[in-house]
Amino acid sequence: MGRSLRSSPHFPRRGHFEEFGIKSRTSSIRPRPTVHGVGAGLASRELQWGRAIVAGLALAPAVVRIGWTDEALLVGPQFLQTLTGALLVVYAVILLAQVRTSGAGNAAAYLRDHLFELLTLGFAATVGSWWWPGLAMAAGLLVAFHMLRGYLALVETGKVPPGVLFVGSFIALIAVGTGLLMLPAATPVEKPIELTEAVFTVTSAISQTGLVVRSTGEDFTRFGQLVIIIWVQLGALGILVFGAVFALFLGSGFGIRATQTLAEGTEQGWSGQLSLARLVAFVIIFTHGVELVGAGVLYFGWPDGWAGAPEMATRGDRLFHAVFFSISGFCNAGFATTANSMQGLRLHWTTHTTLVGLIVLGSIGFPVLDNLRQVMWARVRNRRVEDGALVRLNLNTKLILATTVAVYLLGWLAIVMGETAQTEQAFSYAMADAHFMTVNRTSGFDTIPPSDMGLFSQLVLILLMFIGGSPGSVAGGIKMMVFAVLVLTVWSTIRGRAQTTAFGRTLPDELVRKSATLIVLSLATVMAVTGVLAATESARDLPLDYLLFESVSAFGTTGLSMGVTSELGTASRWAIIVAMFIGRVGPLAVMAALMAVARHGREHYQYPTENVVIY
Repeated sequence: MGRSLRSSPHFPRRGHFEEFGIKSRTSSIRPRPTVHGVGAGLASRELQWGRAIVAGLALAPAVVRIGWTDEALLVGPQFLQTLTGALLVVYAVILLAQVRTSGAGNAAAYLRDHLFELLTLGFAATVGSWWWPGLAMAAGLLVAFHMLRGYLALVETGKVPPGVLFVGSFIALIAVGTGLLMLPAATPVEKPIELTEAVFTVTSAISQTGLVVRSTGEDFTRFGQLVIIIWVQLGALGILVFGAVFALFLGSGFGIRATQTLAEGTEQGWSGQLSLARLVAFVIIFTHGVELVGAGVLYFGWPDGWAGAPEMATRGDRLFHAVFFSISGFCNAGFATTANSMQGLRLHWTTHTTLVGLIVLGSIGFPVLDNLRQVMWARVRNRRVEDGALVRLNLNTKLILATTVAVYLLGWLAIVMGETAQTEQAFSYAMADAHFMTVNRTSGFDTIPPSDMGLFSQLVLILLMFIGGSPGSVAGGIKMMVFAVLVLTVWSTIRGRAQTTAFGRTLPDELVRKSATLIVLSLATVMAVTGVLAATESARDLPLDYLLFESVSAFGTTGLSMGVTSELGTASRWAIIVAMFIGRVGPLAVMAALMAVARHGREHYQYPTENVVIY
């Protein structure tokens, strides 16, 4: 590799897992100073858990203060604020209690290891003294800190399979988000939310789907909208990426097993400490950088008002909605605070440039974006070789870009033909709608209701939603690479070739089998969900094509709808919830399981070959 891991600026300093009784894989590089004696080590772990409990207790009154109206509170808001502040003081006392027993040399190391906690407490002491939400933010950061630290410790033990950890993390986030949306302050007083509606909304947000049973702009307060968009962001990046951020920010030893779990859980396919650090830095910086630029363009580019526009009486309101749409667009979520998605801005330039650009960047995949960044940076520096390797567009990037362009052109042409032949849309409107809806196959915005489109255009949208976005992106579907491998395999078979090839390279047979497996599982999921909807919605006499469209949209985490989502019964809503959840974590979990079987259960024998009749 040309240099050692220890010489890398990205290599972690030391592990933080010792406080949970787990030895970090990198702790042998630079041992953590410890308090003398076994009893001192036990005391350290007890203090760690004590701080975690106190942080949770401090967050509770803050949640009550935010989640309930002043009229509904049994105690005064000032008492809740004081209680949160007092518990944070207790947290600080527990944190600093060990300094006196650490000794002069170990005290500095202890404080350095707990720098994040100290900075958070300092933020609470300064900002929280005059702005009470600062106390709630500090308590929330400390709770998230301990949860992620414990999560990383669980990852490092290797006792739980990566796929189970990945799925479990999303279930935990759904549970927390549901609890927040159930708070009275999340919805208008006259429109309280039900449990199924809360679970549906949170699952739709964390899976970047955008299907809704309640209007995001009208049936949720600003607090509820904030919860939705935060969960959209959490679901897009994933808890494993945030865990890696904490690990690298704190200098934690993110060992081989944790690195492997992150690579499998985020579907990046990258491994190694250097790749992990680069992945995390690139994903976080690029994501928030693009969202910031998108929010700025929408803030200044939107007109003062339009049909269905949200209330933007102040600059703060306008900024909130611009940030909301930017995050929702890049994360391919499709949540909108407008009354009619983007139909009021059907031909506006921000819809077809800014929002489309956000959707494309979010759905193209971080591995592709990183490879493009490497190639462009190498050309700027006029260096074609980096660390002894040729800097070039790899096969993954070439296949994704070629397939994306082909799918867009074919989809755009098909929808234009369908709208021109089967509807009364003007040709200019048909071209604009086809452009947006083809790109929007991974998101839930729309410039025209899908129910107003022709049957042929609806069929094209079903196929586009099923294909989805690229691997390693925030988009859903079977993924662009799986579709490309399927097409290339069919083409190779037609040409009489025994292997699947692309751009002068041969694709492994294992990749072809995995792609076929994912397609079969995806089709089975869509058919099962459609069957449940057909069985439970027979009394409402909903057309089968509407139900199929809804099922594909849920599994593909797209969010487009024929307008029947809010009409579905409770059983059908839970079927859609399951479809959205599987669409977000299913392919990733299946891939992780297949890779685990390939590593640990590989057979060392082969059965005799015998042909069968297939046509």
